[in-house]
Parts: sequence; structure tokens; C-alpha cells
Amino acid sequence: MRVFLIMAVLGCAAPLASLAFQPAQQSDLRLVFLAPWQDAETLARSAGGRLVGPQRAVLAVLVHTDDPAHFDQQARDLGAFGVLDGAAIAALCGVDV
Repeated sequence: MRVFLIMAVLGCAAPLASLAFQPAQQSDLRLVFLAPWQDAETLARSAGGRLVGPQRAVLAVLVHTDDPAHFDQQARDLGAFGVLDGAAIAALCGVDV
């Protein structure tokens, strides 16, 4: 049972670590991490962006913005846990942006 648990944790940690250590880019697609009880659409709109795609994850959303640097700071000020370049998650999933 321990071996299975360790393998499961390592299997989840590798993709998340690759996201965390992506080089800084400035694409107009942002990956915003937020609490499940926060309204993603309101946060995105208030920070100067709009939600992308029909699917939303529990703890993150993809947002398009015209001013990534301003959006990143505004999103954090509005309660987002973190903001990364959205191209990183697309690359992790094998999608070219």
C-alpha cells in the first residue's frame, strides 16, 4: 500500500513541478489558481481578463488578457493564489498555443 501511495504522489508531483519551474513568459493566456469558493468569472473580469474555454478546473482557470503584467498583479490582489503563463499548461498537455 505504501509503494502505491508513494508512486501516486510522485506521479502527481512531476507535472505540477514542471509547471512551477517553467521559465517566465508573457503570453496573453494566464493560468489563475484560486479557491473553489471564489467566483472565477468575477475575478477574471475585475482583473482585466476573460475566461477561456468551456471547462473549468476546481482550483484553476485559463484567462485571456491583453496586459499580462497588470492582470497578474490585479488577480493576486483580488485573492488568486498564483498566476502562471497559460502556455505552460498547454505545453504540458501537448497543445501548441
